[in-house]
Amino acid sequence: MKEYLVDAIVLKSVRAREADRIITLYTRQSGKKKVIAYGAEKPASRKRGAVQPFSCSRLLLRRGRDLDTVVQGEILEYFTGLRQSLKGLAAANYLAELVDAFTPDEDPNPAIFDLLLETFRVMESGDRATAAWAFQIKLVSLLGYRPGLDACVICESPVPGKKICFLPEQGGIVCSGCRPEAGQGLEISRGTLESIKTLMRWDTRRLHQIKIDPSSGREIKKAIGHFIEYHLEKEIKSGRFMDLVDHR
Repeated sequence: MKEYLVDAIVLKSVRAREADRIITLYTRQSGKKKVIAYGAEKPASRKRGAVQPFSCSRLLLRRGRDLDTVVQGEILEYFTGLRQSLKGLAAANYLAELVDAFTPDEDPNPAIFDLLLETFRVMESGDRATAAWAFQIKLVSLLGYRPGLDACVICESPVPGKKICFLPEQGGIVCSGCRPEAGQGLEISRGTLESIKTLMRWDTRRLHQIKIDPSSGREIKKAIGHFIEYHLEKEIKSGRFMDLVDHR
């Protein structure tokens, strides 16, 4: 079939020519893919809204030699609440860049699509920081990088105490006997560890029930951020912008 339907979240949109856009999608049916939307920049284009970044749309695509083409689109969810503030846009952009960075082309994973969609819904009306932390830890878990948080990842013994060493290079927490030299790893509190476990385990729609104190929030952000950068082997550029906006 030359034409086919996909449910897609728009991760990124780049101008190709004067009125055309190259769109990076994450689709429920086929994972991440790039398509071209001819004429999407024209004010009267019916495709324009459906291919805006962070929209969830149902798109009719036509197979092409290099890139498939957007024939028409229907907006399913536009997330107006996210677009009404710079903080909302920055957070949405960060999550979209994470998915783009972590996922290969044409490798369907409906659970990632559902996670991103549900997180956008929660972020539109709830605690964006908590939703972003939960998204990060759930995303890496879905991709096979789930951190070990229940026992030492090296010797598998329990890790007691109020302070815990989190070591991204080893994939989770380590006990005092396996801990490397001073200065390596991240020290987090027992409360922070339990909060990360909760974020990983709880359904995204329940995140509004979680109350995280500022100290634990800083530790969670640092631990998850280091863990992600270690596995990606690069920094997520939009993360800096999100931090800058959050502190305005």
